[in-house]
Amino acid sequence: MFNTVPTPPAQKRTMLGASLATLVLALAACSSSPSPSAAGGGASQPAASQAAASQAAASQAAASQAAASQAAAACAVTPSATSSATIEINSSNFGAAVTISAGQAVTFDNKDSTAHTITQGTNGTAVSGACVNEPIAAGATVIVTFNVAGDYDITCTIHPAMQTQVHVT
Repeated sequence: MFNTVPTPPAQKRTMLGASLATLVLALAACSSSPSPSAAGGGASQPAASQAAASQAAASQAAASQAAASQAAAACAVTPSATSSATIEINSSNFGAAVTISAGQAVTFDNKDSTAHTITQGTNGTAVSGACVNEPIAAGATVIVTFNVAGDYDITCTIHPAMQTQVHVT
């Protein structure tokens, strides 16, 4: 039985930013198409209005990109980091959940004779904008630093039943 864990705040902001950027771009595209006017008999919108719509779309796209970067920074593979906790992979099972502080790293140590993945997600599926989705060879280690507080579900895309959590305070 798995615990239901809320989506990390950084990921929610990423999804919201991407949705807003899409909406702004759609509205900008609609507003830049020619439309009939009472006085102009089919003249297109004034250039100033089109420029304002383009500027708004660019601003929203930049905000969305910044939010995506922040989500990616929630955790990252950091091979030379000093680990604060270790999750051992044995018999196609992740070890128990660990709790660390923001900015600390977890070593994933594959003791199996088969490859796995270290993937933010559940049931073998990465979440949208997963901050880690790294293959790990048999006998290898992967070190991941978690920078943003929250609960991170970790799964293996090769073996969907493999699940663990990293709790970041």
